[in-house]
Amino acid sequence: MVSNPHTGGRGLTLTAASHMIFYSNSYDLELRIQAEDRIHRIGQEQSCTYVDLVCENTVDEKILASLKNKINISNEVLGEARKWFQ
Repeated sequence: MVSNPHTGGRGLTLTAASHMIFYSNSYDLELRIQAEDRIHRIGQEQSCTYVDLVCENTVDEKILASLKNKINISNEVLGEARKWFQ
């Protein structure tokens, strides 16, 4: 699936998919997590891969850095182990 978090996080259950490609992100971490959870659902038997299409020296790099920072803060506060891979 190729999507941005706004459209990818709305009412879809894609357990047949194992790869998600994001071409646009926002600073909203909850939207990103919701979009990722569309393919990582109950019944998913494959490993899930998330890919971000990012151009060098653009605002997209800053957005991804901010999302990664928010994940780290959330993990510390809530004691979770959600990882952000780059």
